[in-house]
Amino acid sequence: MLHISNLSKSFGNAPILNGFSYHFRSETTYVLMGANGSGKTTLFNLIGGFMPCDSGEILLDGRRLDRLSPYKIAELGVARTFQDLRLLYDLTVEENLLIALRNKRDENLSYALTGRVPNNVYRESVASMLQRIHLTEERKQKAANISYGQQKLLTLGIALINDFKILLLDEPVAGIQPHYREEIANLLTGIKETVIIIEHDPDFIRKVSKNVLFLNEGSILVEGDYRTLREDRRVQQAYL
Repeated sequence: MLHISNLSKSFGNAPILNGFSYHFRSETTYVLMGANGSGKTTLFNLIGGFMPCDSGEILLDGRRLDRLSPYKIAELGVARTFQDLRLLYDLTVEENLLIALRNKRDENLSYALTGRVPNNVYRESVASMLQRIHLTEERKQKAANISYGQQKLLTLGIALINDFKILLLDEPVAGIQPHYREEIANLLTGIKETVIIIEHDPDFIRKVSKNVLFLNEGSILVEGDYRTLREDRRVQQAYL
């Protein structure tokens, strides 16, 4: 599915990724862990095309991604969330989802802003996603006026509303209440596509994946389930 080979990235004289290589299998959920500066978010930015790599290759189903722009990579099936939520806060929950829909023949910003949507299929897709992320009752509220946990759910819904092959989630449950962590975990355990998550919450990690990669100094130091990583002395030392 997603094959990364000898990927390197430095900022000035500071190497962030150092020959990172890994094959992410299809229909599998992974969690990336590591101390600040270990390269987790940089890896996401390279996969998504938000910055160029210094060397190495990123292949999705045999096609190179590391030479493409972010929107081309998204069209090939890479969906992404960010630590900063990047919602359109002055628009409603429903409108945020409408704008996120891709491949609309009559696509333009005005139909989402005015509510004049010519194809009921779009409305049906949004209604289905609202139900899936438990925000149907909040659909007419502005994104700015729902809780932070609900904003996290909306961000996830925006990523899920289009077809994708790879889903990259950057700390999806950081700073939210246990109720919303549970809802997001339940959503993710029902996804059949490949999911790669940056996260540190132990209960959440144990629920969503047994495939945990611990990054240190830009490469994988330990791989296993959460318990394996927690008991590894190298992981303990890296967090000191």
